Amino acid sequence: MHIPDGVFESPVIVSTSVLGALGLAYACSRLGDQLRERTIALMGSTAAFIFAAQMVNFPLFPLPISGHLLGGVLAAVLLGPWAGAGVIAAVLLVQCLLFQDGGLTALGANFLNMGLIGSVGGYAIYSPIQRAFGGRKGVLIGAMLASWFAVILASGAFAIELAASGNRADFFRVFGLITLVHAGIGLGEAIITGLVLRVILQTRPDLIGDSVESPARGIKSWGKVALGGFAVAAAVAIFLAPFASSEKDGLEYVGTAMSFLNEEAPAVVASPIPGYAMPGLQNYEGLATATAGLVGTAIVFLAGVSMASVFTSTVTKVALDEV
Repeated sequence: MHIPDGVFESPVIVSTSVLGALGLAYACSRLGDQLRERTIALMGSTAAFIFAAQMVNFPLFPLPISGHLLGGVLAAVLLGPWAGAGVIAAVLLVQCLLFQDGGLTALGANFLNMGLIGSVGGYAIYSPIQRAFGGRKGVLIGAMLASWFAVILASGAFAIELAASGNRADFFRVFGLITLVHAGIGLGEAIITGLVLRVILQTRPDLIGDSVESPARGIKSWGKVALGGFAVAAAVAIFLAPFASSEKDGLEYVGTAMSFLNEEAPAVVASPIPGYAMPGLQNYEGLATATAGLVGTAIVFLAGVSMASVFTSTVTKVALDEV
């Protein structure tokens, strides 16, 4: 659901950029409420995993469409809604600047849709469901339902943004088709989110935000969490990304059908690794994708760690010392 350049008019570009910047600034300000070591470890590993997982497009049989994880709800369940939005911001920024995945002029809209609506809005759906069911069952049911709804909400938000950019006459057709397509993609989102959280609940339930039954295991384990999360993300990028579906994703499919994507519009910023294919390895498609994925995963991991390191308060270390 990465919106490219050339889709929106200037008023929408400016308004979504301003709203996105304000939302990101507030999200960063809320990182000061987080436990420092935990947040550094989880923001890095979660950002890396979501980046790698987004490279793995899954087919939406029998339609010639693919989808991929958005990850907003997954990040929010692990870190809380605002830190989760920060994770998505780090992923989107690297994808845009390094891989030309999502346009610079649409970066604000992409963050609004996948970061704020996906993570913050998704968490608003997840939280009451989790409390109603309670325990691990509540985490899984709440996260899977919220993941599905978050994908639908994000696709609907795009339809509104497109209408505000001058395509009002086709609003209901675009809205109907894009939400229908993403209802199917949302099922994949829910399944992947549920599977990942089930593994975490079985191995490290203390990583699940406010919903854990077990106390945090202490400072010494957070480095292992960060490295373990990075290793899993790197494995996804290296071994799964080369086998991703080549079908158009949901936005590309609808954009082609409804003729609102300008495929000839040049990117505002030229990216060094466009299309997730490492330059110099074009004759080795799988290796080019795996190498690009590994590089991107490492950069996103560092971006998540850096964001947490800058905006979390060193004072919160005292809280970890007392665990």
